[in-house]
Amino acid sequence: MENPDINSLFSENYQKIFRLALKMLKNEQDAEDATQNIMKLAYENLESFRWQAKFSTWLFRIALNHIYSYTRKRKKKRHNTVKLNYSYPDSNNPEKKLYTNELFKNLEEFIQDLPDKQKEVFLMRYYSNLKFKEIAEILGKKLGTVKSNYFFAMKKIKQGFKQNNLLDFEEQL
Repeated sequence: MENPDINSLFSENYQKIFRLALKMLKNEQDAEDATQNIMKLAYENLESFRWQAKFSTWLFRIALNHIYSYTRKRKKKRHNTVKLNYSYPDSNNPEKKLYTNELFKNLEEFIQDLPDKQKEVFLMRYYSNLKFKEIAEILGKKLGTVKSNYFFAMKKIKQGFKQNNLLDFEEQL
């Protein structure tokens, strides 16, 4: 079945897939390559999409499978990871800039220390702004399980910040 808006569906989801790949792969070039491969793979397998579910759900499932496959292959080739170069909001205050850089560096470390199930839910929710229901569909999990994984991911990240005396969080958990 040919959908007349197929190009717009790919365009609408490209940046979301790229951000997910970037957060999971930690390298801009790898993320760009993976995103291109994901889009190509999805386009080539478009006939398998049933148009009964959301296109983005189907596309994110392909993306996760591809990224996990890519990560397994990459781990066999090299053991070190490349750090991302972030561009933070400009600040004339060097002390504030340094503090902000330290916060983001620690956030990335806390995210990497999460169990895979919590990490994937956190990344899709926090960086791709997906709704819990969409994440549940993508992962083939129950909504409660997805919310629970996000809750525990946030709890661990907050604990990391607290233990390192980086931020004061009000205890809301």
